[in-house]
Amino acid sequence: MPRIRLLAAFVVGVLVLAGCSGNDADEGPPEWVRSPPEYLSCAGMVDPRLVVELIRAGDLIDPDPEDATAEVDPEEPSTECHPLLQNQLVLGTDPADPQYMARTLSPPPDPLLVPIPELPGFVMHDHAVLYVSCTRGSETLTLDSSISIDTDELLNPRTRLAMARVLVDTTNRARDRFGCSERALSLPGELPEIPGLDQARRVEPRDGFDRRVCSVDLVKALPGYEPRSSGAVGEELPWVMETPQPSSLLSTCEIRVGRGGTRGTVPGNPKVAFVTYKGVLARARQESAEYSWPEYDLVCQGQPVSYRMYLSEPGSRHAWLRELPDDPVYENVLSRFVHEDTRRAGCPSS
Repeated sequence: MPRIRLLAAFVVGVLVLAGCSGNDADEGPPEWVRSPPEYLSCAGMVDPRLVVELIRAGDLIDPDPEDATAEVDPEEPSTECHPLLQNQLVLGTDPADPQYMARTLSPPPDPLLVPIPELPGFVMHDHAVLYVSCTRGSETLTLDSSISIDTDELLNPRTRLAMARVLVDTTNRARDRFGCSERALSLPGELPEIPGLDQARRVEPRDGFDRRVCSVDLVKALPGYEPRSSGAVGEELPWVMETPQPSSLLSTCEIRVGRGGTRGTVPGNPKVAFVTYKGVLARARQESAEYSWPEYDLVCQGQPVSYRMYLSEPGSRHAWLRELPDDPVYENVLSRFVHEDTRRAGCPSS
């Protein structure tokens, strides 16, 4: 009998330990994921559940109530929030500054940006921007909403979508808080596909790119262009990256050469970029004495559109010339791009 009791006690002990171990393994996500804390709402600026989605999608640091800060100025009107430590995540809304909008994103932005469908905004790998109107009584102003995160991951579709959803929700709540009369925007359920880095290995653009608009032939027409090869097939051949269409705020056509580069960067070396500014970004340029360029500041289907061309500094992978060289061939190339892009948009230029 003692042996039976001893064996029974042993079996019970094993089952208890196994049960404890199983409970530890099945604990699931931490409490801040299961029940998003109020401090992640940034004093009501954003749905904390969306913030949790972004933290997990972007693999950001765990939140801590001691790290979260939020500021609201209903008169300005503006909001700013830092839900995480060390600016891992920053979001806010401010009145747009026309002079800043006239010069922002010059030189060109990240060629991997994607538009937010049907909204005047876009998402890059580490930040996103949205410009919307806010009407209060007889006054209408433009709100500049933005979000940024600390990440080096370029091809991060889940993170980008989570950023876009937080951004739109923040904008809706800012409008409501500030008494704007506009209706709430729908949260995006998907974003266009990120332009593929594998394009560097292709001679022709991917399907879905308009070869007549964003074409490697554009760079071939520039003075001094000499394609070189180090022996590998296509090593120094030009290739293109284009913003998915349609885009209601900003799109780029960037032509790069070669495949080289460090991890976490776009392959190759940029040579030339054609940027199409639309909506408020185009209007700010067209109304600026310093940044307007009448020949390339147009109106397409009742909306302002501005075209600009940027050249990389010789020998640099990151710097761009502030002005085009004094040679008519550059304006001729830009004019060719404008002609094809306006044709695509249904309002051909002369």
